[in-house]
Amino acid sequence: MSIRLVYPVGSVLKTVSQVLKRIVDQVPIVVSLDQFSIEAFSPDKVSMIITSIPSTAFEEYAVSSEVSMIADRDELARALKRATKRDKVTLEYVEGTRELKVKVFNVRTNLEREYSVSLSEVGFEKVGELDVQLDVSASIPSSELIAVIKDIAIVSEEVTLMYSSELNGIKVSAHGDIGSYETVLKQFQPLTYLESSVSNVVAKYSVEHLKAIAKLLDLVDECNIAFGSDKPLKISFDISGGGKVSVWIAPRS
Repeated sequence: MSIRLVYPVGSVLKTVSQVLKRIVDQVPIVVSLDQFSIEAFSPDKVSMIITSIPSTAFEEYAVSSEVSMIADRDELARALKRATKRDKVTLEYVEGTRELKVKVFNVRTNLEREYSVSLSEVGFEKVGELDVQLDVSASIPSSELIAVIKDIAIVSEEVTLMYSSELNGIKVSAHGDIGSYETVLKQFQPLTYLESSVSNVVAKYSVEHLKAIAKLLDLVDECNIAFGSDKPLKISFDISGGGKVSVWIAPRS
């Protein structure tokens, strides 16, 4: 059992690893015959990140059989810390070892750096996407969502999302000791898509967990959000060249 993967855009894996470092204790990786995926929960189980990249997005994808492993969070982030969009990242694993080899190759300079990432476990059960029907779905420019997250983080540790058919938009509000924040996201102001299966929705979420994943949004121009009353918040987007990232944040009571 062995793997050798060559991914052409190092900055994607770098950003994912840096965000995971802020959220999880360890990084569960699954390399199947048709895709590379990371499925990780935060220690408090409030948030979950799923990153999946199909084999077709890799320049080389040699997998003899499915492999699941748990990589050291800090070592993986350190190995990918200097990766840029001009870098190719090679991941290699050989059965019987307790390390993942990570090579970062700069196409322009022909410089290659090699790292060893410790594996605490090889073989575990995959989590997969949550099977939850969310009531409200919307699309928004990533820069707009980043700005909202930064604004609410100034005033509170909790954010409330409210949708109503009368408002025909999503009201975002946060209240704290030093002030309040409120804005309404509507179609074309700045939402590019909005749909709801119910007339009213209210849900609260942790701002700290939103802050932790905000950097992921730098990878794309637009992302999707979905939520429901007493249901998780899902933020998702497609990676350029193939692949998808989904973040789930549990609601606050």
